[in-house]
Amino acid sequence: MYESISELLKQIVPGEGSVLELKAIEFSENSVVGPHRDSMADELAAMANTASGIVVLGVDDKTKSIVGIPPEKLDIIEAWLRSICNDLIDPPLDCVIRKLIVNDQRGDEKTILRIDLPRSLFVHKSPNGYFRRIGSSRREMKPDVLARLFQQRSQARLIRFDEQTVPGTKINGLDPELWNKFRTVISPREDLEFLEKMKLITI
Repeated sequence: MYESISELLKQIVPGEGSVLELKAIEFSENSVVGPHRDSMADELAAMANTASGIVVLGVDDKTKSIVGIPPEKLDIIEAWLRSICNDLIDPPLDCVIRKLIVNDQRGDEKTILRIDLPRSLFVHKSPNGYFRRIGSSRREMKPDVLARLFQQRSQARLIRFDEQTVPGTKINGLDPELWNKFRTVISPREDLEFLEKMKLITI
């Protein structure tokens, strides 16, 4: 999802949606003071409870302008994120954090952080409850919705290990020489259709 920087920047222009959250970061010396830890935990858990998504730190969610993150603060933010994912979300949340250098609206280089959140096999509770993502905002789940999600996720965990997706993998990580050995005369001609049917990828 939005693998190239140009794709990501193109999606930032219209703003937040179901799979994209934007956050500017505020510091007081060497501490992150904005957004609040609990609020950030709620946002991360909501996205993981709903679908795969991306959180971009260093972008103002109101103006969509790239404000960036000072390079010397990147390690502080990474530690802040790890602490939120491990200590404030139950069960702990796995995510992929990437540092990206992009150009802002004036052409100046800025550093942002991209957080990839794969759709989780678990239902995650954050400090203020159980949330899911609806459009560009989070909503607390009502008991019937929460019960249904617990049921769905528990069934998903019963899927055999070799049929589960591996978070963060890309189609170019598959060796065509290996997966083409499974092709037969009745296999779909299109590579993507064939790989999906063989449960080697999910779309």
